[in-house]
Amino acid sequence: MVSFFDSPLHPPPPPGGAFKAPGRLLVTQVDAVAERSPTRRFGLIPNGTEVENGFREVTFQDLSRAVDAMAWWIVEALGMPTTKEETIAYLGNNDVRYIVFILACHKLGYTTACTHLLFSQEKSQIASRIKALSGKMRTHEVPSVTDTFGHRSGTKRFDFARTYDEMVNKIAFMIHSSGTTGMPKPVPLTHGFLGTMDYGPSMPRPAGRSSSFFNDLASDDPSPTDLVLSSTPYFHLMGLVSFFESIFHNIPFVASPEKLLSVGFLIDLIRHTKPTATILPPSILEDMSHSEEGLACLGSMKFVCYGGAPLAPEVGDRLSRYTELRSPIGSSEMGIISSMVPEGEGNWGYFEWTPAYHVDMQPIGDGLYELVLPRVEHSLVIHGIFHTFPQLKEYRSKDLYTRHPSNPRLWRYHGRLDDVIVLSNGEKLSPVSLEKIVEGHPSVHRALLVGQRRFQTCLLIEPVIDDPTSDATDERTEEEFVESIWPVVQAANETVPQYGQVVKTMIRLSSREKPFKLTAKGTTQRHAVNQDYAGEIEEIYAAQDRRMSVALPSALTREGVSAYLQGIISTLTGKSDIRPSDDLYGLGLDSLQAIQLSKTLKSSVSAYSSQCPVERLQVQNIYAHPTVDALTDLLLGVLDQSAVQTAPVTRAERIAQLISKYTGDLHAPPAGAQVAPPPARSTVILTGSTGSLGTYILEELLRNPRVAKVYCFNRSADAASRQRAGFEEKGLSTWLLDDPGQVEFWQVEFGARQFGLPDERYGELLGRVDLIIHNAWKVNFNHPVSSFEDPHLRGVRGFVDLSTRSRHRAHLAFVSSVSTIGAWQPTDAGVTAVPEEPMASVATALAQGYGESKFVGERICVEAWARAGVASSILRVGQIAGPDSPRGVWNPHEWIPALVKSSKASGKVPSDLGGYPVDWVSVDSLARIITELLLNPRCNRSTYPAVFHLVNPSRTSWASLVPAIQARYPVQPVPLTEWLADLQAIPDPSDQEVEAKPALKLLGFFRALADNDAAVLSADISVDRAKEGSPTMAALGPVSCAQMSNWLAQWDF
Repeated sequence: MVSFFDSPLHPPPPPGGAFKAPGRLLVTQVDAVAERSPTRRFGLIPNGTEVENGFREVTFQDLSRAVDAMAWWIVEALGMPTTKEETIAYLGNNDVRYIVFILACHKLGYTTACTHLLFSQEKSQIASRIKALSGKMRTHEVPSVTDTFGHRSGTKRFDFARTYDEMVNKIAFMIHSSGTTGMPKPVPLTHGFLGTMDYGPSMPRPAGRSSSFFNDLASDDPSPTDLVLSSTPYFHLMGLVSFFESIFHNIPFVASPEKLLSVGFLIDLIRHTKPTATILPPSILEDMSHSEEGLACLGSMKFVCYGGAPLAPEVGDRLSRYTELRSPIGSSEMGIISSMVPEGEGNWGYFEWTPAYHVDMQPIGDGLYELVLPRVEHSLVIHGIFHTFPQLKEYRSKDLYTRHPSNPRLWRYHGRLDDVIVLSNGEKLSPVSLEKIVEGHPSVHRALLVGQRRFQTCLLIEPVIDDPTSDATDERTEEEFVESIWPVVQAANETVPQYGQVVKTMIRLSSREKPFKLTAKGTTQRHAVNQDYAGEIEEIYAAQDRRMSVALPSALTREGVSAYLQGIISTLTGKSDIRPSDDLYGLGLDSLQAIQLSKTLKSSVSAYSSQCPVERLQVQNIYAHPTVDALTDLLLGVLDQSAVQTAPVTRAERIAQLISKYTGDLHAPPAGAQVAPPPARSTVILTGSTGSLGTYILEELLRNPRVAKVYCFNRSADAASRQRAGFEEKGLSTWLLDDPGQVEFWQVEFGARQFGLPDERYGELLGRVDLIIHNAWKVNFNHPVSSFEDPHLRGVRGFVDLSTRSRHRAHLAFVSSVSTIGAWQPTDAGVTAVPEEPMASVATALAQGYGESKFVGERICVEAWARAGVASSILRVGQIAGPDSPRGVWNPHEWIPALVKSSKASGKVPSDLGGYPVDWVSVDSLARIITELLLNPRCNRSTYPAVFHLVNPSRTSWASLVPAIQARYPVQPVPLTEWLADLQAIPDPSDQEVEAKPALKLLGFFRALADNDAAVLSADISVDRAKEGSPTMAALGPVSCAQMSNWLAQWDF
C-alpha cells in the first residue's frame, strides 16, 4: 500500500442518513467547466525541461479543446473501437498529455491499456522495441504538447452524452500498481472508482478538522490561487490525482518539468511557481532536510504531503518545525483512504482515520493491527476498493499499524504483511521502522533488512554517493562507513525485538553497479533487491559462519580462553563490552544464540582434539554456565586444562544463600505500628498485565465491583497501547481501559529502589494500595537461577518493602509455579498428595533455574510473614492452556504447540506423554480463579502464607486429546519414545528443520517426559483450599477435545 492518500474513521451519517455520490464524470466535468468558466485555471505546465523556460497556464477551455482534438486524432489514426473492451496503451513523457489522452479515450469508449500503442516522439525508440516484440500491436506517434494545446475556437466539438449511472461500472483506465512487493501489475479502475475520489471533500468530518490530503484547498472560486506542485509520475495514480483534484475540486496544479528531482531543482521550482502545497517522496524530503535553502522553501508552503513510504523520525521532526507535514495514504487499487491531520505536537507520523470512512483496525498480535475496510451500505460512494473488487465483502489491506501509546485514535504505519521477515526460529519482525531510522542518516540513501528464514538479520546499505567517479569500495572504506553509521543502527535496533537486531559484522554496502531497484513511488522493491543481491547475501551469512568457526587460542590459559569466549559472544550478540562476570542471559543472549554458541564450541574443540568430551558442551550445559567466567571453567574442564579445582557449592547451599540475601535484614514492624483497616474496595498493583495471563487478570479485576483501581506495573513505556492491543486481540472489552480513574499504566524498574518511581508516586501507592498481584516473571526453563535474581527476586523483595511501609499493610499475592513442587515425594507419614502449604526444602523443586527462582520467591514471602508480618498468598500455577473463547491464542512457542507443530511436520504424534497428566487450566478460567481467591473475603486467610494449587482437579490423559489432532492433521500416533527418537536422529538440525520442528529446541524437556523424570508431576496435588475459595475452580471439568480443537484452530499451523 502506498503511503500517499487520505485515511479512515467512523461517522454519524450525513443529514437524512444517506451518502450520495456526486455523479460526475471527468470528461463531462471538463466540458461543463469550460462552458461555464472557460478561463478557469486547470494548471501550469512547463515550457521546457528547465525552470528558467517558464510555465504556461492551461485553462479548462484549453483542456476541453485539446481533448476534443485528441479524440478526433485517435479516430483518424485508429477508428472508433470495434469491441466493448478495445484497449490503447500510452507511452509518453511525464506531461499533461496523459490526462488529455485518458479523457479523449473516455469520449471514444476506448479503455487505456494495450492492443494499440500510442507514444510521444521522445519515446519512439522504446515503442519500436515493443512493437518488434509484439507482432500484432499497432503503434502511432501522438501530437506534441505544443500541437495538443495549439487548437483554438475552430476545434470541432466531440460530443459525449453518457451519464455517470451509465458509466459507473465501466473501466475508465488501467494503471500499474507500484510493485513494492513484487512485479507491478495492471489495475483496471472504473468511473465509479473515480466517483469515490470526487466524493472526498464531502466526507463528514468532526468540526474544525482538516483532511490529510488536499481536500481543504477545494474551492468554488472561479479564479483559484492555491496551486499544488505535482512532481510524481503520471503513469502512477499518485501523479494522476493532481489532474483529478483540479477537475473535480478546483485545485489547480503545477506540473514539474521532466527532470530528475534534486534539491537544487526543487528549490528553483518552488521559488518560481510559489505553490501552496506539494506532495513529495520521503527520499526527496530527506535530502531537502539537510539544506537550509530547502527547509526555507518547504516552509514557504501551507503544508507538505509525503507518500510512498514512512519518513525517518529524525527528518520528520526537523521538517515539522518549518511546515505542516501531512501523510495521506492509499493505493492503486484502493484510491484515497480518508484521514485527518492528527492533533497534538509531534504526531505528524500518525494517521487518524476519518470516522465516516469505516476503517476497522483488526489486531493480529504483537501489538500490530491490519487495516481492514468492511463493505457497508454506502461503500460504493466512499470506498474505491469495492469498485476495483466488487465481489469482496471486506478488504484486507495487509498494511500493519501500531497504536499511539496514549491516543487510541492515532495509528503509525508499521509495514506490510508481505514485508514481515520470518526468521528460521519462526520469530517475526517488521523491518520498516529500523530501515527508516537508518535512512535518516545523511550518508545513507537506502537501507534493506534481510533475514527471511535465516538465523539472524543482516542489513544492506545503499550509501549516498556525492562523487560517482570516486572509488569507495575497498574493505577499509566500508569498515569506516559502517563505523560511522553504527550509532544510528544501534538506535534503530531498539525498534525491533532483540532476536531481529543487526550486529555490526552483518552490515554490507551495496554495489554502485547494482543500485537498489525502486518503485514509481520511490520506495525500495524489496523482492527485486533481494534477488539482485542473492549471491552477496549468501556470502554475508557464510562469512558469519566462518567467523563463528574460530580456532581455539594457541595458549589455553584462563585469560586466553576467557578472551576467546568474549569474542564469540560479542559476535553473536553485537555487544562489545561484556565483562567476565556479566549474566549473559540478562544481557540478551537468547536460546538460538545459545544453540549457536554450543555448535561453535563443539566444532572448535573437535578440531582441537577428537578425545575431548564435547558432549559436555551441549546447550543445556551452556545454560548452566551463564557467565564468561563460568563458561571458561567449563571449557577448560572439557579441554582437561582446568586450574585448581574448588569444592563445588551444593544446590541447597546456593539457594539458601539467595534466600538469606533477600530476607536476612527483614525485621518486625515497630511495636504499636498502626495499620489501616481494609478498604471497602481494593486498590491493586498488578505486574505483567500485558502478558497472556496478566491481560485476563486485568479484565477480571476491572469488571469486579470490589476493585476501585488497578495500577499496572510494566517495564515497557508503551504498556498502555500494548494492553489495548492485547484486549482487542483476545476479544475483551477495551472500554474498560478508558477510565484513568480505574486503571493506570506505570513504567517501573523491578530491581530498583521504589521501582524507580519518584517519591510522590511511590507515596501514592503507600497510601492507597491494599493488594499486590505479582505476576511478572521470565519464563525460560534453560536459564540458571542466577539469571532470575535481577530483576525478579529483587522485585519480590521490593514488594515486601512496599507492603511493610504501606498504610494498609498490602497483601502480597505471588504467582508461583508447580515447578516448586515438581520433585516432591510422598512422606513417611503417609501423605501422598502434595499439600497446599509452603515448602521448606529446595529438594521439592525441579532442578532448573525457573523452578528454583519461584521457590526462592515463595521463601521470601514466607520469611516476610514470619519476620515482618507481611500477609501473602502463594498461587502455584500449573500448565496454562489457551483461552476457551475463539479469540486469543495459546502462545505458539510453548511446549504443547511445539509438540503439535513438530508432529504435523513429521506425520507422527506421541500417543502418550510418559505418564504426564493433563491437568491444564484455560487462561481465562485461571484469571477468574485468581481474582475469586484474592477478592473472596471467606478466603482471607486465617493463616499465612496461604498456598493455593491452581491445577485442574479433573485430570485426563493426553491420549484422550490425540483424536482432535488427528482430525486436523494426517498424523499417526506412536509412543513418545519413538517420536522422540526421530527428533534425536537429526544430529545437527538446519534452521529450516528447527522452524518446522520446534520441539528440537526442547529435547531435554521431552527426554525428561520420555524417561519419566517428570513423573513426579503425576503425583496427586491437593487443591482443596483452591476449590473452597473459588467457585470456578470447584466447577472445572477435564480438558476436552472441543477445547483442543479450538486451540488447534487458533495456532493454525
